[in-house]
Amino acid sequence: MTTTLLRPGDLVRPDAVHRSVYTDPAIFDLEMERIFGRAWLYLAHDSELPQPGDYVVRHMGTQGVILTRGKDGEVHAIFNRCSHRGSTLCAFEKGSAPAGHQCPYHGWLFNADGTLKGIPHPGGYEGALDKADLAITRVRTESYRGFIFGNLSGDKAEPLEDFLGHMKTSIDDLVDRSPTGRLEVGKYQLRHYYRANWKMTFENLNDTIHPGFAHAASVVSARAVVAEVGAQNIVPTVGMMLANGKPIDFFQNLDMVTAPGGHSYIGGHMGADYTPDTSDAYTAALVDYHGAERAKKVLSVDRHLMLLYPSSFWHARYQTIRIIRPVRHDLTEMIGYTFRLVGAPEETHVNAIEYCTGANSAASPVIADDLEIYERCLEGNGYDAREWVPMARGLHEVREAGNEATRSPSTSEIYIRNQFAAWSKYMEQPA
Repeated sequence: MTTTLLRPGDLVRPDAVHRSVYTDPAIFDLEMERIFGRAWLYLAHDSELPQPGDYVVRHMGTQGVILTRGKDGEVHAIFNRCSHRGSTLCAFEKGSAPAGHQCPYHGWLFNADGTLKGIPHPGGYEGALDKADLAITRVRTESYRGFIFGNLSGDKAEPLEDFLGHMKTSIDDLVDRSPTGRLEVGKYQLRHYYRANWKMTFENLNDTIHPGFAHAASVVSARAVVAEVGAQNIVPTVGMMLANGKPIDFFQNLDMVTAPGGHSYIGGHMGADYTPDTSDAYTAALVDYHGAERAKKVLSVDRHLMLLYPSSFWHARYQTIRIIRPVRHDLTEMIGYTFRLVGAPEETHVNAIEYCTGANSAASPVIADDLEIYERCLEGNGYDAREWVPMARGLHEVREAGNEATRSPSTSEIYIRNQFAAWSKYMEQPA
């Protein structure tokens, strides 16, 4: 379905959004240019590139990029495209290329920073080729506490820390949970696709009304498991399923925090405690590193998912980051990463893997519900003449408003309205 409305700003109202933002391929194309082409997008962690020549391949919207640790120790990001005939340079998602990236088509060789290093049979190009003009376009990167972000708008982009704003505190929460101040990305990734628009995930993950309905069957199953094995023996996936069965009144009392740029998080509402030995050892390690008062403060932070609009989802308590990769207006990939708290007991990482399995595995009984709902929404928004999708829940329930962050009940759809405020701001800026 396409829309006859001409301006992106016409598609968003204070309490509703036009359904074409989910269904129109032309709007998707404009989003890739104006949102994913302008926002800071999380790409990788320092620990993924330990040695010079190490690289990973990631996506910024629909654009493929290569991040490589150069001989100078710096991380460089370039497009995954040979400047000769356009072939992708890297076929693998990670590896080591200390001599540079070589095109599989004609053997052109590029340095980590994209400069053209060498060309087979250079005499054939005499007088017809300028190496400087054929360097691969670089992508601007900045880091915050070891997390590397990229921006396709180059020098026009605001500083990364300005983009993060209040959400830096959630990243701090993740790093500060390490008893050495260091993190290492886990060995495995969990991925799935769904047949719907990328915004569906952003609108769902902090929605506290849907769990009791969309996940009702998994709640029943989780309660049966607890009845059989006992609450002390459950894994985080079962804990997640149980948390979805909490009453709406519980979530009404929980805080939702929104911040400029479309970002948000809600207070923590699920947990799987470590075994006593692990808990004691972990707490002691944090006290050794931070001191008793600071360690207590670190452990007291209790937040659920931080949505860093428009590309990633962060859960510090479970050391997990998920990246969203829009493929088409009706196809999206989700990629989940876990992190090891260097110096912490192994159970803390096992806990993260179990959570990520429940949160990002296509086999998860929780995720399966969400993916079906996303696809139903895409299909249903193609029916009848009703064009506007309401997002008015909690419109008058703000608890505390501020320039840096606003606090509301977690049952509010304020975070969706906040996302579309950012969406409109990005989309209304001409190329």
